[in-house]
Amino acid sequence: MIFEDHPSRVPCDNPKMYLWRNWQRKTPFAPMFEIPVYLDQYDTKLSTEIAMLIDREECQWDNKRFNWLTYNIFDWDSPTIKNLADRIYQTYLEYNTELNHRYIPKDQLWIRGWGLVMREGNYIKHHSHAFHENSYISGNLSLSEIGTTTDYYFPYLSWYFGYWKVKNTVGGLAMFPSWLEHKVDPIIKSRLYIKPSQVRYTVAFDMFTPSSMEYARKNRNENSETQNSQLLSKLMSEI
Repeated sequence: MIFEDHPSRVPCDNPKMYLWRNWQRKTPFAPMFEIPVYLDQYDTKLSTEIAMLIDREECQWDNKRFNWLTYNIFDWDSPTIKNLADRIYQTYLEYNTELNHRYIPKDQLWIRGWGLVMREGNYIKHHSHAFHENSYISGNLSLSEIGTTTDYYFPYLSWYFGYWKVKNTVGGLAMFPSWLEHKVDPIIKSRLYIKPSQVRYTVAFDMFTPSSMEYARKNRNENSETQNSQLLSKLMSEI
């Protein structure tokens, strides 16, 4: 596990906090980076309930895949979704506390989430959720376990050491900077020995600051799918 043992990893008392930071710079041209990932664990009951909700909603779409850009899962009127939002905010507080960052109160913090349903042959290509001056926090919650991983690409380090692979377990949540690139390899039945009925259920989400939402509104581009999806976000205090 090269990344767990890499000398740039910062020791943390909290075992949920995974942090890599550049060494003390001896020249102004030495690399600068900080890669904080928080791995939390939610209970199986909550994860199963969310997976059932996603499965039910997908059936209402005539078995077509969700267009993740066109809705916000936190608009769904369900106590389970409210419970999820509360749990995510608690993780958000812990994450920022560990990093000594100021947190944003619920009545100013925006969130948009979507459900992902992956079957044999499906994959998620290498991507990041945001890469600009207002980038904030993203995350994903695994709702099933069929042997897949989410693979994170670290700036500077991954060129030499490859991806940091985090196993997708039921209730496993990862919270990370929105710029952090990641992917999910194709689900291959012969490799994972999955049954035809097994699928990978996940909830992914983005969190936005007040300044990010204000920028999107003041610089409105109705042809931008990314901006349109961001403006579907909801205040966490209203979920």
